[in-house]
Amino acid sequence: MHWLILSLLITATASVPGSPDEIVRVTSRPVHVKANSQGKIFLDVDVKNGFHIQAHKVKDEFLVPTTLEIKQSDEFVIEEAVFPPSKRFRLQGTESYLEVYDGRFEILSTFAAKETVQKGVHRLNGTLRYQACDSVRCLFPRSVEFLVEIMVK
Repeated sequence: MHWLILSLLITATASVPGSPDEIVRVTSRPVHVKANSQGKIFLDVDVKNGFHIQAHKVKDEFLVPTTLEIKQSDEFVIEEAVFPPSKRFRLQGTESYLEVYDGRFEILSTFAAKETVQKGVHRLNGTLRYQACDSVRCLFPRSVEFLVEIMVK
């Protein structure tokens, strides 16, 4: 099993059309919050049809889990992200299953706005790191950056 997954990991191919940013897109919804209160960041992730990405918890050490990072700032305390339940995907030619995400899904991250945060629009940078695969091969791990806008009232 490990040799098969390892071979999938190193089978990054130039025959896959488009750039990595076209395989996975991340958008955030505008967030409204008051100082000294809790808020929620909703991220919509779209995975190109025919592809999937590894879940945030993988069962094999050779797979790269999907991770989310929203950069901390002096005004906000970012908490751990909540990923949706993964789907089971069977590798072609094997009886093994992977835990994956595909299509459109949502990631939730909660945060706290500090008491000292100024009113107005604040922007936080984020990165989703993932490994995209189709039914027979996996691409090298990639990252896509996104921006979260938080409006403090």
